Amino acid sequence: MIINNSNYKFSPNFKAKLNLNELNNIYTNPSSKIQKTCIDTMFNENYLVKKLDNYSIFMKNNVLCKYFSKPKTKTDKILALLQYKSILFARELADRIFLLQNFTQINKANKIFKKIENKPNEYIEELAKIGNSINDKYIIINNEDQILERVAKSKNSTIFVLNHPNYHKDKFIYVIINSILNKLYVKENKQAQCPVPKILVSRNMLKIVHNKIGNIYKKMGLTPIDASLQNKDSNFNAISIHSLLKDFVNNKANIFIFPEGNNSSYQDKPLEERLQNGVANFVKKSVNNKRSVRVVPVSIQYTKEKNNLGKIFIGKPLFFRKRKNEIIYTDGQRKQKIKTTEYKNSTPEILNTICQSMKFGLKKVKDLN
Repeated sequence: MIINNSNYKFSPNFKAKLNLNELNNIYTNPSSKIQKTCIDTMFNENYLVKKLDNYSIFMKNNVLCKYFSKPKTKTDKILALLQYKSILFARELADRIFLLQNFTQINKANKIFKKIENKPNEYIEELAKIGNSINDKYIIINNEDQILERVAKSKNSTIFVLNHPNYHKDKFIYVIINSILNKLYVKENKQAQCPVPKILVSRNMLKIVHNKIGNIYKKMGLTPIDASLQNKDSNFNAISIHSLLKDFVNNKANIFIFPEGNNSSYQDKPLEERLQNGVANFVKKSVNNKRSVRVVPVSIQYTKEKNNLGKIFIGKPLFFRKRKNEIIYTDGQRKQKIKTTEYKNSTPEILNTICQSMKFGLKKVKDLN
């Protein structure tokens, strides 16, 4: 279903095939005019870039993580290092090709962000423009119970948890969701006080890309953490998380987390084994300083259809709050205590609760068409 009616309002369980440049008509007032943006160049990928990206994903998922995740012999360690270097080379080469292909637009985007760095209104409006000049690409999305609309009308910040099916394609999804969300903030005239996006990503990603592209990513909210499966830089992560936590509890930042992290490469393992404790620990710390912590699960699935950027299922939010030594959550239909007598031991139950919501969304996203 293609939508081009600017007065259209979503109804529960709505499913739609949406061209990116139609999002402005749907999510803003009919009288508002959000101009095009040079940030849309981030959606441009040529054939060679896609091939290099696919190569790096294949090598990581099917070779490095499958056969060399825990090398023991000297030969295996050398082979693992060579595989890792080849993945990094493929990603760096793809990034440089992308830079050359879109050099003018990337320069313009950097200048715009520098100009609006301390102007919250213009910053939110710039993010809201994303997708306006993309005529051929589309997404398939549900907006059950108008969840993003409710987030935009609320004064409170939100944690979005997303599954991580594709290292390269996932970056388009959080950009699109933020574009929709910021359009809604503009519609509510909340540009000056709404939370800004903060997306947790592996710091290796920002090390690989060119500084010009890295600066755009950072301005769009990408926040680096050490996502290594072994020998994490705990001090680096502590500083990053502390800053994010402060902004989140003060309703200055919406947090986007891929709880699988690098475990997403192990697709043969169930979701329960791929999820890491970081998101649960973040919720656990937040409830100490926030009356209620809202967590929205977002499920992603990709198709082979031309120009389809993916299917997105926005799940119903969970609300966590602390009462004495217990944590209580509600999903909007019922209240249920997490089964623990001590707050300090609640991390596994928080993670399990989030995991079950994500698993439900992963089933539902398959039905979107």
